Amino acid sequence: MTITSKSFHCQICNEIRHHKVVYVVQGYPICKCEECGVGRADVEGFDPYRYYNNGYFTGKYEHSYVDYIGSKEILSREFSKTVEFIRSIGPTQGNLLEVGCAYGLFLQQAKQHYHIHGVELVEEAAAYCQANGLTKVKHGVLAKNDLEKIGTLDVAVMLDVIEHIDNVAETVGMISDHLRPGGSFTITTGDWASLVARITGQRWRLMAPPLHLWYFTPSSLAKLGQRFGLEVVSCSHPWKIVPLELILQQACTMLGIHAKISLPRLLKNLGLPVSLHDAMRIVFRKVE
Repeated sequence: MTITSKSFHCQICNEIRHHKVVYVVQGYPICKCEECGVGRADVEGFDPYRYYNNGYFTGKYEHSYVDYIGSKEILSREFSKTVEFIRSIGPTQGNLLEVGCAYGLFLQQAKQHYHIHGVELVEEAAAYCQANGLTKVKHGVLAKNDLEKIGTLDVAVMLDVIEHIDNVAETVGMISDHLRPGGSFTITTGDWASLVARITGQRWRLMAPPLHLWYFTPSSLAKLGQRFGLEVVSCSHPWKIVPLELILQQACTMLGIHAKISLPRLLKNLGLPVSLHDAMRIVFRKVE
């Protein structure tokens, strides 16, 4: 493979920057900004509605969830822990927005403490939210008028979502504009600077274009937040309870084995605590 470089606008730096093509994965060049270190999949004419349909949650794609709803019990337990963590950071009440809320499992845990709002691109998932009492979940992408309807945000959340968003700077900017001073914004995503990511290279379990467009490092994500008046108050690599089915699927991916893993129903709710130290959780605070 010939390693090349190109110059284009970096959404993190907000400047024209040189980018080095470090990998070509599934035909998509992975470009690294030589200034901030963020990775970007070069996906021409990206259309989120083409990739994000119900198949994303049912194992249609190699790097997608195997059976999201089938693992509902495990995921809900993990989201309960996430809510506790967010409340420990504060604010502990007020308006909460989750971007990319999937089937609403996190929002179901958060609704005991917050006025919850959600946005979800997959139509079936948004409909599931509505049918299960989450009436303030919108199907589609986040837009300014959605935020204007909600009003001031106290808490914003994107859990393993930011890497999927094409116009990432615009989205973070919109959220920051509506986040009250002192409000928190929690983001989880892969850590491209982690030892595991560097060792496994293009076989890293989260190297998944075109589903994953962005490959953040702690410093590049902090720089993006800083652009919009957000300061980092916490950065960690927490352990998570992960469905066994998903663990096996990602292990196969990293070993270069192309196979769809499907466990019997009795094993779908079996989860294990896992941390490869390659997934980070960053909490921003809106500057007073």
